[in-house]
Amino acid sequence: MNNKNLSNVKIILPYNLLAEKLILGSILTIPEAISLVSEKLPIEAFYLENHQLIYKGLLILYAEGKTIDYINLITWLQDNGQLAKIGGSQVLLNLLSQINKSSNLEEYIALIYEKYLRRSLIELGEQIIETGYLTEMPLETIFRKIEQSLFVITENQPVQNLVSVEQGFKTVLKQIEHGLRLSEQPGLKTTFLELDLITQGFQNSELIIIAGRPSMGKTAFAFNIAKNIAYNHNIAVIFFSLEMTREQLLYRLLASEAEITNTRLRSSRIKRTEWVTIKNIVTQLSKLKLFIDDTPNLSIGEIKIKIKTLSFTLVDKINLVIIDYLQLLEGVEQNENRVQELAKITRSLKKLARDLKIPIIVLSQLSRNVETRINKRPVLSDLRESGCIHLRDIKGIHFTPLLPLFSWTGSFLSKHKISQIKFTGQKPTYKIKTLLGWSLLISSQHKLLTNQGWKKVEQLVGSNFIATKLLMPLNFSENFYSNSSLNWDKILKINYSNLLPVYDLQVVKSSNFLIRHLIIHNSIEQDADMVIMLYRDEYYNKGTVNKNIIEVIISKHRNGPIGSTNLLFDSKYLRFFNL
Repeated sequence: MNNKNLSNVKIILPYNLLAEKLILGSILTIPEAISLVSEKLPIEAFYLENHQLIYKGLLILYAEGKTIDYINLITWLQDNGQLAKIGGSQVLLNLLSQINKSSNLEEYIALIYEKYLRRSLIELGEQIIETGYLTEMPLETIFRKIEQSLFVITENQPVQNLVSVEQGFKTVLKQIEHGLRLSEQPGLKTTFLELDLITQGFQNSELIIIAGRPSMGKTAFAFNIAKNIAYNHNIAVIFFSLEMTREQLLYRLLASEAEITNTRLRSSRIKRTEWVTIKNIVTQLSKLKLFIDDTPNLSIGEIKIKIKTLSFTLVDKINLVIIDYLQLLEGVEQNENRVQELAKITRSLKKLARDLKIPIIVLSQLSRNVETRINKRPVLSDLRESGCIHLRDIKGIHFTPLLPLFSWTGSFLSKHKISQIKFTGQKPTYKIKTLLGWSLLISSQHKLLTNQGWKKVEQLVGSNFIATKLLMPLNFSENFYSNSSLNWDKILKINYSNLLPVYDLQVVKSSNFLIRHLIIHNSIEQDADMVIMLYRDEYYNKGTVNKNIIEVIISKHRNGPIGSTNLLFDSKYLRFFNL
């Protein structure tokens, strides 16, 4: 066969024809299967084009709340000019004749996804070959692109999440039995006694956010935690410093342990006796399994690869990861709005903590809103927040910065202002209609206040009640908002609308806002298991009696109580002590 004929040969990539047919047949015969399949398989997971078109049609029917059956599917395919492309109605009839069992659905999904991952690897290999010839592109850029692409593939691997109660309790009993053998409760202890009492230590798979305004001591506090845990637990800890260099951190550590100021160490103004002390301390600190990576502009994919690479070279695996700090991390998609990008980064960090089964601590800046208040003590809503809505749905309202909106405080509505409006691109939107006639276009990841707490749009069902502010008089006053309680309205319908331009609204001093009588919310803290905030009253109030005191506020704790504790802060050597 000559080269010309070879070039015309179509290469068949890995796929599972029978599994694809069984999945599509299962959805047509058991419509409830779409909820599970849609969570696991993207459209491109199906290899054959006609199967992709059929699956796309099924997804659209599901999103629009229509009955999933042969008649509705063939109608959609005809209306959209796709019936001939799939091979006619006989293809659908053949799918209906497939013998399938819903109990095997997870296995069929895994078979399809495994082939999809193999095709993705082949595509990545081809991209690597192509970029290898691009001599004008720096190697660092090529490696970063490869790492990001590989991270996307490995992050999307399916895991077995479905277990019986019997299997789950076996694991729970083993954990309890293991805990009984320990002299103290499991979890990584910071040696700060009251903090450890509240948190019970940092647990595996937890994402912990340590937040504060500049000059609160976030980096010093986190590095103290890293050193304490590495020393007391004799485990491997890695500290990713995206802001400070490795030398700066090591000088800080040495100054803290030797009680010699950083300035004196850097200028080598030390006594002979201090030099002996320094060498002894360096010898002791060198025994710590504490690792520092000061690569700037890291992505989550690069962090994951570095952790796994280091774990291969160590006898013990990495047991704790600390990242300084969240806002300096890079996302995979650089063209996104930064607020949306940070939300994706925190979700990826939580997933990374679960995959590696270790706690991950990430530092975060707080909004400047803190500086505008009389009481500067931080609260959860000071984490950078915003909300995604389709502005054209709010008829008669022209949105501009500093436009007042109303936010729910937990007991009443208070007046706040929009601090920023940013376009985030075209996104799938859904129209929510309530029993009393209110409606809103909103993105799927957004949250509404329901009778069962805050829920994303994708988690809502027709039986949910959502918070509304009803019976507004035309000439309403601010007192009406402040003194009135919420009402509840039942969701009547949730329909997929269209790809529409979506905007982020940042609301001053609040994490939610009222739009068309419905209260919506979004926050980067939603993925965190624990949020710790640092506050030094001395920084804002020079005459305070709380000199050299730092307040450690546990403002969110998914698996335990919240509370606060005070530590003594030595600003000269950047050390923390129990009171």
